[in-house]
Amino acid sequence: MTSDETHPVPAHRLAAEDAADAVIEGWSRLFTYLVVAIEVAFTVVLPFFGLLLALAGASYLRAADGHSRRHGGGLLRALAGPLTAPLDLVRGVAGTLVTVPYAGAFAVLVPLAVMLGAAVDVEVSPLVGAAWGAGAAAYVLLAAPGIRTPRRHLMRVFTAFADDPRRIAVAGVLLCALALGAVAGAIVLQPSFGPVYELENSIVQELSHFQHSVHRYAL
Repeated sequence: MTSDETHPVPAHRLAAEDAADAVIEGWSRLFTYLVVAIEVAFTVVLPFFGLLLALAGASYLRAADGHSRRHGGGLLRALAGPLTAPLDLVRGVAGTLVTVPYAGAFAVLVPLAVMLGAAVDVEVSPLVGAAWGAGAAAYVLLAAPGIRTPRRHLMRVFTAFADDPRRIAVAGVLLCALALGAVAGAIVLQPSFGPVYELENSIVQELSHFQHSVHRYAL
């Protein structure tokens, strides 16, 4: 037998590795969407701060994605790599700004669609409709169709993190609890656009006029 002779890997070992990778990928995808759900729910409750967090988070995830694709590395580099590369941060911000019109369109269209419910006597508070629009905008910035980079890097982070069943269990319990709490808060709590109260009043007034117009023409 020569020293450079290769030994084939048993098929059952390859199948086991593929199955393990599929499990890790599945958990990573779930964790990613739980994080997105938490952010969207937070934005519905506190639209101003939620949108700031979504913009900052999307920018950082874009920067981290570019850094990781060029340099590779493990969990620590995936999380903190952009902090050592200011140019990556600039690219991340620029990439997020390009998606702002996309998010802005949803921030406008979703409340208008909600107000259209008045045509069939389903009236939603204009403030709640505006908050749902903000939540939709946060979703667009992070994970909407066509917006793959932030979601992709979140999956990369969780894939590096979820190589230990104990980590999966801890992360799963924590994220599920946070997601349930955030969604419950988004349903129960009254949204607040503070500290931009003048903007809140303006948005609510315009949506209220639109809702009343829809209701009047539907009669």
